[in-house]
Amino acid sequence: MSTTPLRLLLIEDSEDDALILLRELRRGGFSVDATRVETSEELERALDAGPWDVVIADYALPHFDGLSAFSQVQRRGLDVPFLIVSGSIGEDTAVAAMKAGVHDFLLKDRLARLAPAVTRELREARVRAERRKMQEQLMLSERLSSLGMLAASVAHEINNPMASLIMNLRFVVDGMPEQSVAEDGMLALQEAIECSERIRDILQDIKVFSRPDEQSLGPTDLHRVLDSSLRMARNHIFHRAHLIKDYREVPRVHGSDARLGQIFLNLIINAAQAIPEGHRDEHELRVTTCREVGGGIRVEIRDTGAGIPPEQHERIFEPFFTTKPQGVGTGLGLSICRRLITEMGGSIGVESAPGQGSAFWVRLREAGLQVPAPAGKPEHLRSGLRVLVVDDEVQVGNALKRSLGRRYDVIALDRAREALELIAAGRRFDAILCDLMMPEMTGPQFHEALSRLVPEQAQRVTFMTGGAFTSEARAFLASTQNRCVDKPLDMKRLVPLLEAAPDSSASDLVPA
Repeated sequence: MSTTPLRLLLIEDSEDDALILLRELRRGGFSVDATRVETSEELERALDAGPWDVVIADYALPHFDGLSAFSQVQRRGLDVPFLIVSGSIGEDTAVAAMKAGVHDFLLKDRLARLAPAVTRELREARVRAERRKMQEQLMLSERLSSLGMLAASVAHEINNPMASLIMNLRFVVDGMPEQSVAEDGMLALQEAIECSERIRDILQDIKVFSRPDEQSLGPTDLHRVLDSSLRMARNHIFHRAHLIKDYREVPRVHGSDARLGQIFLNLIINAAQAIPEGHRDEHELRVTTCREVGGGIRVEIRDTGAGIPPEQHERIFEPFFTTKPQGVGTGLGLSICRRLITEMGGSIGVESAPGQGSAFWVRLREAGLQVPAPAGKPEHLRSGLRVLVVDDEVQVGNALKRSLGRRYDVIALDRAREALELIAAGRRFDAILCDLMMPEMTGPQFHEALSRLVPEQAQRVTFMTGGAFTSEARAFLASTQNRCVDKPLDMKRLVPLLEAAPDSSASDLVPA
């Protein structure tokens, strides 16, 4: 007959009574590891030495009592089954104890129900623990969702001025002969561009990570996602280890930027935190990608940290299991990683031993549909393209007009209705750049109105977004065939999009 292990904290001054209680529990199928205490001070020390599966207390002791002991346990915030036993006690006292929160009250001459009572309370304690974990997970999800919305909103607000800043810096540098400015001045401008582009990359990373559950699965650039995750984790890595990227040539994988980014960011931060600070020259964090012989793509994140015992290799993927100090982790990260990877048709595992570091590997499916790389800069740029810019941020419109105006015929407007009036009056454009989020008339509303007015012109709209953080905007982007580019705009990618616009036929042109 199998027995159930039970860590028992027994508050009892009578050794004979204690032996009777232990006998009943063993008779009921428990393998009891008991500690007996008689005073408040001894109880405090025993609670420090916990955890305990159950606490059983005599109602009356020479210098202590069961209700006082229960209050002491409650002050610790412990949800542990607490039962009181007594030789003789009135019904009113028993009822008062149960109302105070004691889980059961038994008489010493009726201990036959002790083992069933302990079994019941252990089961109910497990149910309460699972409920708390679910509530904690729900609260965490809500906090992350709120944080994601805030991050997307902040990124959107920063992206517009950053777009203007980068384009204006580029406009100055590209239009200025090097000999017309001091060497230090040109160097300062180039460094300003590099710093602003780094901020642009960080903003793009924030947008990727802000709403991981709202991206559909499809062909995904694995190395781009890894680079984004590494940038986000830079501060965790820099003071602990040298970063080594061993990227092999791999195809696109089945997934999404946001979900894969969340997975890799979690694994990278875990790897960094396994390495002590202050010994950077002694440690490395290596990220490797490669094709697997049997098919699929493998990503490996290897650290030279403390390592993980073999018996924990599976447990670390269980919800709420954590090896980190209290308050450092929730124990949800790896379980969420496994769930997300499984949903994408992949798998995850770990190879590790104490003192030998850890290697977490992720196996992903190769994407069924390969997306061609964006076209590079055309050999011969077309002059005279008619470009309409619609953006409620005047600075962004002005910067685009300056940057594109050297080669193209650009009109910049800050009101979508004014753009519609212009097109209704007969003006036609080869390309239209329209902001997605505008206060008076949004980009989707502008597109809908333009589709009714001049459908051919609506097909030429390319949307610009600093972060589509409303459900309506996200739904529109998911359904439209029009292209969308992110702010701050990368002119090296924008120009080929404009150059790819078909020439307006003569029948399209209506004199203004």
